[in-house]
Amino acid sequence: MRTQGPRHSLAAAAILVLAASLTLHAQAGAPATRTLRGGVEAGAPATRTLRGGVEAGAPATRTLRGGVEAGNNPGSDFTTVIGSAMRYAMSYEQKFALLAADETSIQQLQRPPNPGDNLSQRNPGGGMRAGGEVGRIVIKSDFLLVQLGGDGEGWMPFRDVFEVKGARRRERDDRLLKLFQSGDDKRFEKAAKLTEETTRLNLGNVARTINIPTLALMFLHPRVNERFEFTDEGEETIGGRVLRRAAYREAARPTLIKTTRGRDLALTGHIWIDPFTSAVIKTDLNAADPAVRCAITVTYRKDEALDFWVPYQMEEYYKAALALDEIVSTATYSNVRRFLKTPLDR
Repeated sequence: MRTQGPRHSLAAAAILVLAASLTLHAQAGAPATRTLRGGVEAGAPATRTLRGGVEAGAPATRTLRGGVEAGNNPGSDFTTVIGSAMRYAMSYEQKFALLAADETSIQQLQRPPNPGDNLSQRNPGGGMRAGGEVGRIVIKSDFLLVQLGGDGEGWMPFRDVFEVKGARRRERDDRLLKLFQSGDDKRFEKAAKLTEETTRLNLGNVARTINIPTLALMFLHPRVNERFEFTDEGEETIGGRVLRRAAYREAARPTLIKTTRGRDLALTGHIWIDPFTSAVIKTDLNAADPAVRCAITVTYRKDEALDFWVPYQMEEYYKAALALDEIVSTATYSNVRRFLKTPLDR
């Protein structure tokens, strides 16, 4: 079942191209809980910053195998953890030019219980109309993340559906991946048309353009992070790992994401960081205005073959103010492959 009515859209500006850059600061000995603005403590005195974002006079750190700094562990100062995560975001974008995967998206329309509107002669007092699932679709697609540049520009996602509700729509030939490996001058336009065909199958009345698994991770990048305030929310154990949870709030205007009417839509959310390795293990993102609400949660897994953390699952929630139904989607990623360069990079 597809909800009819006007389609609302959340559009990420293509995607994180910003002119500003920022040197990271790590202030030693500051309180454990505070708000950072782009990695700099709000209201903190100016400090001399050396390369690598280490404040002059801060204690030296030993670098161990895997790039782990001695002392960068649970209980570490928040500026140390968030600063390391920001450097992780910089290194992450260098790990691939193209990231290909098989995406399986299970989408549902959920109708909440509707009290008191089912009046009848047999039920004069009204009552509760049952809610629950009113629509469901399973879409399998070739998924491709394409790096837009190497300095915090982020990635653009493309999808090419090959199976819907168990029915094969085409033979799988990696045409999306081959398009970008070929160096075709119109590769972005052609890939966008393939993606548009896939998005037409989505349930509900919200056009989804920010369902990019790595989007929140890139908020840590120095090219972007000055737009955000980061707050320490302490430690949390997930999957047996003790992680540091950082809350973020977009403070700069205009915002990165706009509604279809051009209104600012400030982002909030959390980033879970492994303090031993600085890896981002989980993110969530929230955006809301009077017309539409959105929440996206992404979990990562360590791909042993590729030797870095890749998106494993993306959970999405959307609710348009004028729509009765909620949109719930869970996408999982498998068969992940990376390509360091495209023909144009060589």
